[in-house]
Amino acid sequence: MGKELQLFLKGLEGKTTIIRIDEDASIAQLRRMIHEKTLISLEEMRVLYCSKELRDTDENRKEQFLSDYRIQDEGNLVLVLRLRGGSDQQGQTNGTDTGTVEIVDSDTVETTEDLSPPLKVLGPDVELTSEPDMITFDDDKDGLRAKMPCGHAIGPESLTAYCRSLLTSGKYEFRCPHMDPSYCGRIWEFYTVNKLAVLTKQERKEFETQIAMNFLRKAVGIQECPRCQSYCERMDRKDVRVVCPVCSRKPGGRFEFCWFCLRKWSTSGTAECGNLNCSGEDPRKKILRECPEKKVVEVSCPSVRACPKCGLMIEHREACKQMECLCGQKFCFICLKMADERGQYTCGAWNFKCVKAPVQTQLP
Repeated sequence: MGKELQLFLKGLEGKTTIIRIDEDASIAQLRRMIHEKTLISLEEMRVLYCSKELRDTDENRKEQFLSDYRIQDEGNLVLVLRLRGGSDQQGQTNGTDTGTVEIVDSDTVETTEDLSPPLKVLGPDVELTSEPDMITFDDDKDGLRAKMPCGHAIGPESLTAYCRSLLTSGKYEFRCPHMDPSYCGRIWEFYTVNKLAVLTKQERKEFETQIAMNFLRKAVGIQECPRCQSYCERMDRKDVRVVCPVCSRKPGGRFEFCWFCLRKWSTSGTAECGNLNCSGEDPRKKILRECPEKKVVEVSCPSVRACPKCGLMIEHREACKQMECLCGQKFCFICLKMADERGQYTCGAWNFKCVKAPVQTQLP
């Protein structure tokens, strides 16, 4: 047995669930613990840390643990309900007790951290460099900067400010902005940012939560249940009429609402909710329709596309036209043709111009 971790799980009824669990616990044990205390079935939950979904096993069916996601004490997780389109809520499971769960109001979760900005001091195991800070151009020899995994230099204060600005603008990835002689764009993992920005507990809470929320809102397209304010997504993206498992267990019985207008369903059908002024449009379509265009391999095309296999929203940043979705599907951002089972593209190499597909109007 390792030491006990205290984790904060957000997203259920606007509250924070405090989970106390052994640091050596598996993801399956964590998810079972959440199920046993919240009664949300394993099939109806997604648990995320930053922009990564916590999965019981990896792509090679190897069991995953908290340590595989570098989850630290007082880490912040997000729970998303996966809503069924009118089917019954069931799900029973058994497991070994690896900790405890406590549900409290979000406002009661306090931090003992000093609110005054602390001096950020890099640890002794950080590789330092005399190269100037890529953001502020500071080159003070008495205050060496951290060398990022891509080799570029930045100080902890400017790294914190830069990453916070990305989160404020809705981004969920941290990419190196170095431009000399060309754009770097290498992704910095949150574990690296946390260490080299010397984030405080409060800053880590802010960053972990905002990364997850930006990812969920922009890429996945989550909603909030209009009654309990739990974060939600649909199991089947074709469903318009959905059932909240949390509200349906409360007095009043089964609660169904319209995914588009977020009001209680008022008809007997499954296509039209009967509510006045409901657009009946998937909110992802509006994003695809209204996003600006950009140049990708010298071809002007929409800056946001939906994965042609799963519908996940993907924004193009720099360089290559070849994309790989979180679902594992590879496709061309310009023509939207999917790679074959060997990962080969029919539209040419990563820097080859191809025919632009129009704005997507149909989604998987």
